[in-house]
Amino acid sequence: MYSENSQSYISFSSFFKLKTFWIKAIILLLLIFNFNILQSQKYRGTYSMKYKEDSTKSDLTSKEMLLDIDGTSSRFYSYKLFKSDSTIIANEKSGRETKGRSLDYEFMVIKKRNENQISKFYKGLIDIYEMKEVAPNLQWKVSNTVKMIGNHQCQKASLDYKGRTWEAWFAADIPISDGPYIFSGLPGLIISMSDTLGSYSFDLTALKKNEENIYTANRLSLKTVPVNIKQLHKLYMDFYNDPYKEVKSGQAKMKVVDQDGKEITPNFQELTKIRQESLRKTNNPIELSEAIRYPH
Repeated sequence: MYSENSQSYISFSSFFKLKTFWIKAIILLLLIFNFNILQSQKYRGTYSMKYKEDSTKSDLTSKEMLLDIDGTSSRFYSYKLFKSDSTIIANEKSGRETKGRSLDYEFMVIKKRNENQISKFYKGLIDIYEMKEVAPNLQWKVSNTVKMIGNHQCQKASLDYKGRTWEAWFAADIPISDGPYIFSGLPGLIISMSDTLGSYSFDLTALKKNEENIYTANRLSLKTVPVNIKQLHKLYMDFYNDPYKEVKSGQAKMKVVDQDGKEITPNFQELTKIRQESLRKTNNPIELSEAIRYPH
């Protein structure tokens, strides 16, 4: 009698465990399915970016930046560039001519998760430089600290990356593993982020679904110059040593006027000293360990 009851109990217990296992498995599969659906949708996040060009001063420069998420890739770039390129596309479709275009490629990053690659863009005097790298393996430290930012309960995470310590707040209820600049890899969209030195900050101000990514729907004729970090540093140092080389050679144009608005012949030696001093003062890049060591 006891043996039969015991067998019945074991059978029921095994069934209960099996049922619990499958319930958990189904929930997990649904979460993964929903996560993949969200990741495959198109989103556009708008970030307010503030940063110090001169780390010794309190002055902050503000930029409105966009994060376009399209499947396994995303693009972080300036709103100013978006408006300019949108105008070019609209003019091309209507047969109108576009006079000039924005070259505001500062802080632009393209992430390609399926290729484990990122591209960073830098503006020279007459060229746009593109540096492709393996996506960094960001070592986030996620804490249990939470707070409300807008309508989202956000969780805190910290990161040491190239000379700066960052504090980020991500929203797990927006399961998009992305964020501003090169930052990604958290189990939710980064809503707010800043470095502990007070030099850089990003704050999400809007998030829209199914926004058109103009760079996948259209091809813009932009040519970039591929570089690596050593080549980029050399380019910056060459520019520091002779910032008006292209102007003096005729590759670029520059107009200098006096206080009365009359065009005058530029004093390149004096202008070079002024430009070099400015470059030394504004030498506060987001990747601090990559700052150029300009001579005095």
